[in-house]
Amino acid sequence: MKTRKSALLLICAATAAAAAGCSDTKTVQSSEISLLTTNMAPQDVVFDWQDAFEAKIKEFKGTSQYDRNKSRFDICDITGDGSPELIISPNDDISTVCDVYMLAGSTAAPLTSIGSFGEFDYLPELNAAGYSYEGDGFIIGEYKKQEEGIFNTAVTFFNNSGSASSGAAIRYEINNEDVTLGKYEEMLSPYRDAKAIKVGRKFGMGDDAVNYAVRCSESWGAVMTTMQKELFKEHLSSMAANGDMIDAAFEIIDLDGNGIPEVVVSTGILSSSDVKVLYIQDEALQELTVTCNTDGSIDYDPSAKIFYATDFYGKTQGWSLAGQDVNGFKPSDSSIHCGRKYELTEENINAAFL
Repeated sequence: MKTRKSALLLICAATAAAAAGCSDTKTVQSSEISLLTTNMAPQDVVFDWQDAFEAKIKEFKGTSQYDRNKSRFDICDITGDGSPELIISPNDDISTVCDVYMLAGSTAAPLTSIGSFGEFDYLPELNAAGYSYEGDGFIIGEYKKQEEGIFNTAVTFFNNSGSASSGAAIRYEINNEDVTLGKYEEMLSPYRDAKAIKVGRKFGMGDDAVNYAVRCSESWGAVMTTMQKELFKEHLSSMAANGDMIDAAFEIIDLDGNGIPEVVVSTGILSSSDVKVLYIQDEALQELTVTCNTDGSIDYDPSAKIFYATDFYGKTQGWSLAGQDVNGFKPSDSSIHCGRKYELTEENINAAFL
């Protein structure tokens, strides 16, 4: 990561000027740093993958696979090397896989393809990615493991136990070979028990979403001051210590476009779960509680500067930290799915605010 040398210098103390030959001793007065001051603008943080990923997204939008209403993408480090990959999801059909690209030199090169419904599970503990699809009476899926930046198929699986009531002969398959139920469970239990992050369909492909994803989403560690980071970390740690928030997650994201990020906390994965929006105002950390989507998340539209949630019945409710009018709001093709990027653990809290 590099930062552009610009005139964005943080002044930490006022200095006293003295005339040449003056014998008076002047006291240096320290000035308090505002919580609303950042190190730099997110757009001034430069990563070597940005131009390549932006070019690949633009290239995809020029193909017949692109669907303005259904195509989405994600930027996520699924190799664990500290540099993210680009994940493109053409649509959310059952058979749709994600195409994953890595930075190779100055271009985005194919890494792997995997998934169903245009998304897949990333299992950071196992350096693995995969999916499981449950159809009418059967389950099918695949997991790939990554070693030295290469994804190879570790296990494919199938069973039709859901067809038992229809009198079908029940089969369990691992890597296209019949196995016992015990062997089937033994092979899949490590993947089922591991924590999974759903990836592939985070960002819409509208210009504002692409710009935010490429130029801002991974920049907050350099943008925030130490004081801001400690303020968020302290609050998140207290929430993580709450034993009732078993499936809680969080994400750093700018919800009003002013260059100062907020933190979205998803308290669970049920449609009845709350979402806490942590934001800085009046030199203090504030908390806003809102409803969530059916998976415990919210969405944000950077074009409108409105974040919103849609319930099981399709009813949308919106809010704005930028003072925008939410009446009559309709999401654009720049929507961003947010709130569940990191599991709410002490380890992830420390890592997210480096």
